[in-house]
Amino acid sequence: MKNLTTRFLMACAAIGAATGVLLIPAFFVSFAISATVPLAYAAMAGVWLLGPVIALAVLRRPGAAVLTMLLAGIINIASPAGPSAIVTNLMVGVAMELGFLVTLYRIWRPWLFHVTALVFQTFYAISAYAYFHIDDVALAGKAGFVILLALSTVGFVQAGLIIAKRLTAAGVARGIRRPQPS
Repeated sequence: MKNLTTRFLMACAAIGAATGVLLIPAFFVSFAISATVPLAYAAMAGVWLLGPVIALAVLRRPGAAVLTMLLAGIINIASPAGPSAIVTNLMVGVAMELGFLVTLYRIWRPWLFHVTALVFQTFYAISAYAYFHIDDVALAGKAGFVILLALSTVGFVQAGLIIAKRLTAAGVARGIRRPQPS
């Protein structure tokens, strides 16, 4: 429990609050387009990865993504998702933590962020496939859904890593971030 310092909690709260505010309009848009334009939804689905990617990349500590997304989910109760936003956000936070848990939080390379997110989005795509009735769509639409979801994932993970690098350079992680092994 010594990892739960005030600085760590405040950093997660700040990233979670920013993520929550960003995701409120994303929830509104996704609720409006998911049933009618699943390809547009697939193109924006990666936005939910920004918060956990930034938290993990900046803080490099176990639980950063889960705590960040819990706080974002609480803020997102104001969205059309209501309280289920907490579950949705926690699901994304836990999924992003799993790739780092497998490595015992010792590897922080960009490729691990991308692989973890793509594995998560693969499982998400399988569940979304039925929800969005992708079976009823032409082959090009099926391929488009998967491609747009993958591109969204890679793009938003990359954006999160860039933001995290800039936050770290600005000193946000000073005194919080786990030291790099030599």
